[in-house]
Formats: sequence, structure tokens, C-alpha cells
Amino acid sequence: MISFRFTCRPDQEPESGFDLGDMEIEGDLGDTTSAGRSPDQGMMIFLSVVLLLNGLVRLETRHRGAFSFVAVDSSFRVDFRVKNRIVVLSHQGRILGRPPLPELLHAVLTAAEEFAARELPKIPADDAGRHDLEISLAEFRQFLSSN
Repeated sequence: MISFRFTCRPDQEPESGFDLGDMEIEGDLGDTTSAGRSPDQGMMIFLSVVLLLNGLVRLETRHRGAFSFVAVDSSFRVDFRVKNRIVVLSHQGRILGRPPLPELLHAVLTAAEEFAARELPKIPADDAGRHDLEISLAEFRQFLSSN
């Protein structure tokens, strides 16, 4: 079992698609978060979710290999290594879990959709960060449904 959670940090006004936020990951073997770290590892959360979705599409296309996710404007990093459609997810050398690739992709999609439903209504319709997330989510859904 693997789960993700994306959150915006409070008190950022006016809200935009470039707001800072945090990522939490919980796996069978461990968990991690960008929140509460020193130095601060908060990230441009909308753009980081886009980067994660796009990186995972490339990983799924190859069915093997690695993807090192480094959040936008942050040093928060998570490594994904795929072999035989099993993903070894790690943070700072510590393994968080070994989910099957489809389970990982659906967990990220679920978290991204929950984040978008909660946060996008607060962002102006013409915001570039909002637009990037909307497009990436649509493309990710399309990709998953065609595979």
C-alpha cells in the first residue's frame, strides 16, 4: 500500500499556482514528508505535482529504469526505481515501499485529483500553474486509461 498527499501551505495571498506546499508519502516500509524540515523543503506544489505526473508517465512507458523526482524550488527528492513492474520508492536512501507500478500510478492520480479538487477552485482561471496542473492531470488520466 502506498499513498501520497499534496497540500498548500496556509496564508499565501493571493493564492496562485506558484504557491508553496508539501508532499507526504506513506508506504508499507516507511514514510516521508517535505514539511517541517530544516532547511525548509517546501515546494511550488502545483508545479511539483505536474513534474511528478510527467516523470511517472515516462517511467511507465519504459517499464524499467529510474526517475529521481526533485520538487520545484526545493531540495525534496524521492527516487523511483522500476524492475519487473515493481517500484522501489526511496527517500534519502531509505526504502518507503515496493508497490506494483499500476498501484503507484493510481495512488499518485488519486492524490493529485484530491489536491486539484480542493485547491484549484481557489486559483484564478487564467493562472499558469493552474493551467499546467489541469493539463497534466487530463493527460495522466488519458495515459492510464489507454494502458
